[in-house]
Amino acid sequence: MNVAVFLLGLALAGLLGLGRGSMRRYLVAAALGLLVATPTFPVVEAVGYLSRETLGPTLLALLPMAPHLALVLLGALLALLLAHFGGRAAGVGGVLGGGLALASLLVFLQGPAHLVRLKPLPGLMEGVVALSLLVPFVLLAVWRRKQAGLWLPLGVALALSTFAWLNSPQAHTYFPRMEGYYKLILPAEPGTEEKLVAAYNQGLEELNRVREEIGLPPLKPIRDLTGLNEGRLPQEVAQAGYRLLQPQSTAYGNVALLLFLGVMMGSGIWLLFRPKLAQPDDLRTGLVLALVAASVFPAFDATEFDLGKLVKGWPFLVNFLDRAWPPNLAQPQSGIYPLQSVASEMLLTLEIALVGTLLAALFALPTSFLAARNLTFQNPLLRVLFYLMRGFYNVDRGVDTLILALILVAAVGLGPFAGVLAMAIHSIADLGKLYSEAIENVDKGPIEALESVGASGSNVLRWAILPQVLPLFVSYTLYRFEINFRVSIVLGLVGAGGIGFFIKGAMDAGHYDQMVIGIIAIVIVVNLIDFASSWLRSRLV
Repeated sequence: MNVAVFLLGLALAGLLGLGRGSMRRYLVAAALGLLVATPTFPVVEAVGYLSRETLGPTLLALLPMAPHLALVLLGALLALLLAHFGGRAAGVGGVLGGGLALASLLVFLQGPAHLVRLKPLPGLMEGVVALSLLVPFVLLAVWRRKQAGLWLPLGVALALSTFAWLNSPQAHTYFPRMEGYYKLILPAEPGTEEKLVAAYNQGLEELNRVREEIGLPPLKPIRDLTGLNEGRLPQEVAQAGYRLLQPQSTAYGNVALLLFLGVMMGSGIWLLFRPKLAQPDDLRTGLVLALVAASVFPAFDATEFDLGKLVKGWPFLVNFLDRAWPPNLAQPQSGIYPLQSVASEMLLTLEIALVGTLLAALFALPTSFLAARNLTFQNPLLRVLFYLMRGFYNVDRGVDTLILALILVAAVGLGPFAGVLAMAIHSIADLGKLYSEAIENVDKGPIEALESVGASGSNVLRWAILPQVLPLFVSYTLYRFEINFRVSIVLGLVGAGGIGFFIKGAMDAGHYDQMVIGIIAIVIVVNLIDFASSWLRSRLV
């Protein structure tokens, strides 16, 4: 698999080169990606007694045990250095640096499992968090050099106080995993594995007696720790700070490193033959690409993205489609009329969205004037109201409609009323923000003309501002109604009424042939609303 991932990166570079764009930017991106992944991405697994004790050491953490892995870092640095000169020199850097790094990494990944010990680095993660808080202040100081004397001391004070607090017992109570989170992987002391194996075999008789009492099969004596059942260490060994390193295990950092190496070497090969495939801004563009890639790999791992699960679940999908088609429109003999129920619930869903949007618009319309900068900047009291209103909008928009619905269902019970309230509360902030931005972008000419002849504030609002923003207000309200209709379907799944509630009930009962009617109805109504809203907005704006 390791070679396959590397070849995939090589093929990706080959396809990118066919576009005749800059290949140096991809070489830079891959090299920077290697530098980012080395201290942050888990490469292999180190297992203990329990599954939660499994660690994913990074390449940097493995250096004390496998110093030759430093060639990965050196290869990336060599590629970056020669990329600065461009041309064939950049190609040599990509191929040579990538080759050194690849050889070093493959030698390690093909190695056997062996015992290692952990050495926590206290204060490291606390320092990283503190430095991350300092970075925005440094950027502000660079951006506004005249105020650097203010921003830098504030940033340093915040970083130092944060570091001190994170190292305190109180902080470790709230964040217990942060203390000694980053661990170096060191080789076990000579003779340690033999002692542990002897101790394990010596206590095996008692362990098998206990396993027999609870109906588990007996375990056999082992020659080394790699022979343990399921690759797990004995409990006392794991508690002593040891782990069983398994280089041939797969972690997303392993995939990322090999993919970066493939792209780096492939880009280098292109530059050897076509040295002019470069642009002046390759370093900046490569940095952006590297940061994007460094964000994507952990995200895929955190979401447990695995197409193999979809393949395994395919029989269920086939069974679902078999049971869902043809739709069961009615069963007169049983007194069941799904189509009628769908029509009624769809109408209720439309009414939930309509009432929720209307209530939100009624509250958002007056408050949006208080959230517009151009109407509040001259009066200190109005300026305070502006910040309060914008703060309310930000807080309200931060609480999702589904969360509000769950709270309100518990407060007022199941039914559409909870859905209407949740939708209205959340939509106030969205509409208010859009309304206020429309007010801020009005043409100042009519306003200044009316003010010059002594018109009152209400007349300025009536004759200069409202005629400009009302078409936009209507357009934004219609657009919000479209969104709220889709949201109301989801709200039904948590008991807030409507077609979503019908679909959930049919799913729970296994009536897939009734549920599919609701899905078809949703698709039809969503398209009708979309076309109607688009036509109305085109006539208004």
